[in-house]
Amino acid sequence: MEEMTASYSEICDGGGSGQEESSTSTRPTVLELPSSQADFLTQLDGTVTRHGDMISFVAGDLEAKIKLSSPPSSTVRLTEPLFGQVTLVEELEAEACVLAASVDSLTEALSEALHGISALTVDCLETYRDVVCKACDSIDNNIKAMYQLMAKCEEMSKSMQHVHKLAAHIKNIKHLLDMFEALPS
Repeated sequence: MEEMTASYSEICDGGGSGQEESSTSTRPTVLELPSSQADFLTQLDGTVTRHGDMISFVAGDLEAKIKLSSPPSSTVRLTEPLFGQVTLVEELEAEACVLAASVDSLTEALSEALHGISALTVDCLETYRDVVCKACDSIDNNIKAMYQLMAKCEEMSKSMQHVHKLAAHIKNIKHLLDMFEALPS
């Protein structure tokens, strides 16, 4: 059981070997308080009580003593958060300006890109319109040429009606010649 109450340094130095050491190196079981220090406690603002060998001291108005011993932090606490808030607001304002500048440059770049795309779209549509107009003109010219060709063919067909009569007449003459040649002479 005594080994359990030994300090860490005593255990590391070999005090836990089970052998009793001299009284100078063992832990004291009772803390002797000189009478001059006991009298000092009675001079302090507080209550000193003794229960046998045990002396207790309870300070009077402990909160006030703690406040007096600490630095006047109330003004520092008020200015630090205020300063921190001002710094934070300034940082936020700077970041907002950077963000606004980024949004402006992005908007300008987007506007330029959209203008370029719009101009390209207009050029493409104008080219398409020109191609469609030229295709329509070409188709109209082809239709007109086809009608002209059909009209010429019809005229030629009308003029060939005499040729058909003439061909029939020539055929008839050839038949008669063949008959004359076939006659015995």
